[in-house]
Amino acid sequence: MMAQTTPQPPAPTPAAPLPADPRTPIIARASKEYRVKRLIIVAMLVGMGLWFAYDGWINWPHENQRIEQLRGEIETARKANDNNKRANLEVEIGNLKQHSDTDIRWQKILASILPPIGLLVLAWALYNSRGAYRLQDDTLHVPGHPPIPLDAVRSIDKTDWDRKGIAYINYELINKTTGSARLDDFIYDRKPTDAIFARIEQFTGTAETPKPQPNTFATPN
Repeated sequence: MMAQTTPQPPAPTPAAPLPADPRTPIIARASKEYRVKRLIIVAMLVGMGLWFAYDGWINWPHENQRIEQLRGEIETARKANDNNKRANLEVEIGNLKQHSDTDIRWQKILASILPPIGLLVLAWALYNSRGAYRLQDDTLHVPGHPPIPLDAVRSIDKTDWDRKGIAYINYELINKTTGSARLDDFIYDRKPTDAIFARIEQFTGTAETPKPQPNTFATPN
């Protein structure tokens, strides 16, 4: 007899551990990773805008002026039969590029647009990650929403939880106020956000039951 084991599927990623005492507050603050990535985008947009501004208002107009100046000096050297100077000037002008008025105009347009876009991205990132998630005394606090007692939760949309770490907590308060609070474990610190979500699932009884694993069985030789 030889034992044969049915291949096991990969184990699911374990949920964040819950505090031993349910009364212990769980706080998820803004994710540093989220903010750093947005700051990099902002720096790129502002930096590109400054680069375009330099080309549009300083570098390219000066380059065009230098080309015109060199053309005059080349013509003067040609009339004077100064071939050496003429050759040197032609080498210099060959290393320069003439920029059209349209090219320069586009540099100025981009310079005027990109930095404000960068500042808008910064403002949105700070607004989107303001405050913190807090779960305390069976009440969920999410920026932009009133305090949500867990017994006011009516449903949980976790369609994107496993793939994106996003869940929507749909609630109805005692005063009939309804809403949908979003939990996002990329925008806010992942471990405490996942722990908050696990506590909500535990309280509401919506946690998924682990699937039973196939048994090991023996087959004859």
